[in-house]
Amino acid sequence: MTELTTEDTMYVIYIATTPEKVWTALTSSAFTTKFFFGRTVESDWKKGSKWLLRMPDGRVDVVGVVRESDPPRKLVLSWNVDWLPEKLPEAIVTYQIEAAGDGLVRLNMTEAHPTAIPKNLLEGGRKGWPMILSGLKSLLETGKSLPTPVPQPPKELQK
Repeated sequence: MTELTTEDTMYVIYIATTPEKVWTALTSSAFTTKFFFGRTVESDWKKGSKWLLRMPDGRVDVVGVVRESDPPRKLVLSWNVDWLPEKLPEAIVTYQIEAAGDGLVRLNMTEAHPTAIPKNLLEGGRKGWPMILSGLKSLLETGKSLPTPVPQPPKELQK
């Protein structure tokens, strides 16, 4: 029997930059293509607007709705993986961006699961998010992307 969970996962990272630059990097394809596995983002980033994450080959990866938008402090998104054969329950991704000193930003990123999901599905996010956030940090601090490999979904979801 598969164990179900509604467990949240939170990541905290400190970046030598400004809140405005973190916001721009999260909401602009000019940046996301460099740290989010080549993905582009599309939205006007206003509360209630649709948003999506597109793979380099043009396929839609993730779709959702902007639930909260307070530039450059907070962005809350519903997160629905669109390309897997099996429909996964919606997640909620929250980015909280706050100044943490002179030229330093604390970024809290939370992946919440309001609906129970099989616990093994947390593995994908737990492999991917650290690479994404490390890539964001590197890009904003050095101007260079990290050569991160694209994580693959769990074998049971690949069909």
